[in-house]
Amino acid sequence: MDIKVNPSEIIFSLDIGTRSIIGTVGILQGKKFHVIQEYYVEHEERAMIDGQIHDISLVAAGVSKLKNQLESDLNFKLKRVAIAAAGRFLRTTVAKANLMIDEDKEIDRELIRSLELTAVKKAEDEVNRDTQGKLYCVGYSVRNYYLNGYVIHNLLSHKGESIGAEIIATFLPRSVVDSLYAVMDRVGLEVSSLTLEPIAAMEAAIPQNLRLLNLALVDIGAGTSDIAISSKDTITAYGMVSIAGDEVTETIAQNYLVDFNTAERIKRECMEKEYITYTDILGLDNQVSREEILKAITPTVKKACDEIGNKIIELNGGKSPNAVFLVGGGAHTPMLIDYLAQKLNLPPQRIAIKERETIESCVCPPKYKLGSIGVTVLGIALVSIKKMGQDFIDVTINDTVVSLFNYNKHTVMDVILQAGINPKVLIGRNGRNVKFTLNGTKRIAFGGMCENASIKVNSKKASVDTSIKEGDIIELKYAKDGKNAEPKVMDYVSTYTSISFYFNNKLYNMDPIAIINGQRVEFDTVIEENDNVEIIYPRTLGDFIKYYLEKVSPESKFYVDNEEISYDYIIKEGDKIIEAEVVNTISSNNGDTVTEEKEELNQNEKSMEDEEQNVMDIDDAKIEEKKENNTVTVKVNSEEVILKGKDKYIFIDIFNYIDFDRTRVKGTLVLKLNGKQAGYYDELKDGDVIEIRWE
Repeated sequence: MDIKVNPSEIIFSLDIGTRSIIGTVGILQGKKFHVIQEYYVEHEERAMIDGQIHDISLVAAGVSKLKNQLESDLNFKLKRVAIAAAGRFLRTTVAKANLMIDEDKEIDRELIRSLELTAVKKAEDEVNRDTQGKLYCVGYSVRNYYLNGYVIHNLLSHKGESIGAEIIATFLPRSVVDSLYAVMDRVGLEVSSLTLEPIAAMEAAIPQNLRLLNLALVDIGAGTSDIAISSKDTITAYGMVSIAGDEVTETIAQNYLVDFNTAERIKRECMEKEYITYTDILGLDNQVSREEILKAITPTVKKACDEIGNKIIELNGGKSPNAVFLVGGGAHTPMLIDYLAQKLNLPPQRIAIKERETIESCVCPPKYKLGSIGVTVLGIALVSIKKMGQDFIDVTINDTVVSLFNYNKHTVMDVILQAGINPKVLIGRNGRNVKFTLNGTKRIAFGGMCENASIKVNSKKASVDTSIKEGDIIELKYAKDGKNAEPKVMDYVSTYTSISFYFNNKLYNMDPIAIINGQRVEFDTVIEENDNVEIIYPRTLGDFIKYYLEKVSPESKFYVDNEEISYDYIIKEGDKIIEAEVVNTISSNNGDTVTEEKEELNQNEKSMEDEEQNVMDIDDAKIEEKKENNTVTVKVNSEEVILKGKDKYIFIDIFNYIDFDRTRVKGTLVLKLNGKQAGYYDELKDGDVIEIRWE
C-alpha cells in the first residue's frame, strides 16, 4: 500500500448483497472519497435468498472473511463499519384517508399535511397487521388528492366539505436493523453509520443538483431490484420487486442444463462474446450463440421490466419519471434498457447505467473494476461522511423521548408519526352552525371558532415541516374544536316585557311566547337545525284570548272600567277585565228576537260584588304597596342593579334593567348565577351575583 493513512481516519463500508459482499476502505481527502482498499467476496452457499438473511452464521462468515483480508492488506484492525439496510426489507402499502372540514374555511398547507399524516398512520396500521414489531416510516408520496369525493391536483386554497388523500408509504421493520447488528457483533465490528441501500445508491449515482428533477434509481441485484424516487430535492418513495438477475440466471440454467454458477458465467459472457462454450450437468461440452441465449432469456427480461416499470409508476404517483438510473450487477442484463424504456414510455437515452467510474465525489484506482455493482458501497461511505446515517436520533415530544431511524432529513411530522400521536389532534374544526327561521327570516347561529394546534421546537414557533435534529425538544399543543352552536329561544328575545292584570278577578301575567315548529316551548329551549321559530310579544286582548285562554264564548263581551273593549285593545299594567256573555232568546208570542244582556253579576249579586270589590281594592292596594316595597339588589357583571315593582323576580327579568342586546349574536351566551350556570326562570334573591357575557 503506497498511501500512509491514520487508522482513525479511515471509512469502512459494507454492501451485503444476495450473492456477494463488497467491502471498501477509503479516506476523505478534500471533498472526495478516495478508495485505498477494496475486496469482493461471494457467499460460499446461498445464505441469502431474494435478499433475505436465511443463515446469520453464513453471512457472518462471509463478512469475517472479507474483513480479515482487508485487515491483512491494510496492516491494522478494522473496528467500525458503515452499513445499509437493503431496500428489499422495506414494506410498502397504499392507504387513503378522508377528513370532514369547515366548508367556509380555505384549505391551507397545515391542513393538507395533517391529512397526509392521517393517511400515513392508516398505512402503518395496515402494515402492522402483517409485520410484528416496531416500524419506521422512511418515505411516502401522494398518489391523489380528493375534494368532496372528486380527484383534484392541488387542494391548497380550495373550500369544501371533505378532503382526502391516497398515499403510498414505505416502512422499515426494526427487526431488520437488529439482524444487521447481530451479524456485525459476530465479526467484532461496531456500526458507525446505518442508512438504506436506495439512499446510498442515490447519494453516489445522482448528484445533488439533479435531485430537483423527478428521477428513479433502480439497484438491480441478484435477488431483488430496489427502487428509489427523487423529486424536489428529496427522496419521496422507495420500493422493491422480487425479480432481478437471479431470475435470468435460473432461466439459462434450465434451458442449458447447467448449474447456477455456470449459468451465471454464461450470462456474463453473452454480453461480451458471440459464442459461449460450457459443460452441462451430463458432462457434455456445448457451444451456444449469443443470439440463442438472448432469445431464451427475452420472456424473463420482459417480465422483469414489466414488474420494475409498474413499481416505478406506482411509487411515482401513477406516472413515469423524467429519467431512470440503473446500478447493480443486473443493470447490464441484455435488452433490459430497451424493454424498460418501452414500459415507461421513455426514450432509451433517458435510461442510463451508472458506472462507479463516473461518480464525481469518489476516486477509485483502476484495479478496482467493479463497475455498476460497486456503486452502492461507495454511496454507503458517502452517507457516512455526511453523517446522515448515524443509526438513530432521539428527540423529545411532550416529555416523551422518540427514537428515529436517521436515514434522511427528519421533520416534526416524522416525530409525530413515530410517537403514535393521532393526526386528528392537529386539525381543529369550528363548531357546528345552526340554520333556522325566526319570524319568517332565515338566521344562522354560528359555532365557536376552533383553536389551531401549535408547535414549538426548542421554544421557537414551528410547523410540521420544521426540520429536527438530535436532542431537539418539541412542544405540541393539540388543536381544540370550537363549540357547536346551541342557540336558545331567549337569545333572540329583543325585550322581555311582562304585563300583570286581572281577568274575571284572576291575576294573569302576559309574557312573550315562543313557538317552535308549531309547538309552544319554554324560552330556554335549544333551537335545532331547520327549526321554524316564532317569538310573539302579546299586547292586545285578542292576543291574550288566543294564547292564554282555552275557550271563550263567541257571544262574550269584555269591559274595562264599565267600558266595552275590542280585541284590538292594548292591555295595560293593572287592568281589570270583565267578561260578559250576550244571550239570544226568541219570543213565543210574535217571534221577535229579544236581546238580553245577561251579566254574570245580577242585581241580587250586586251588593256582594260591591263588597268583594272593596276587598279586592284593599288587596290590590296591599299588592301594589308590597310590589313597590319588594326590592331586590343584585350584582350584574360587577355592577349593582336594583329590581322593584314585582312580587318576585326571575333571571330573565334582569334584561329589563341592563343594556344587553341578545339579538346580535357574538358567540355563545353565558348566563351564570352565583358562579353556576343559570336558567331563565331561576328565582333571584337579594345579594345574588350574576354574570352575563358572550363567549
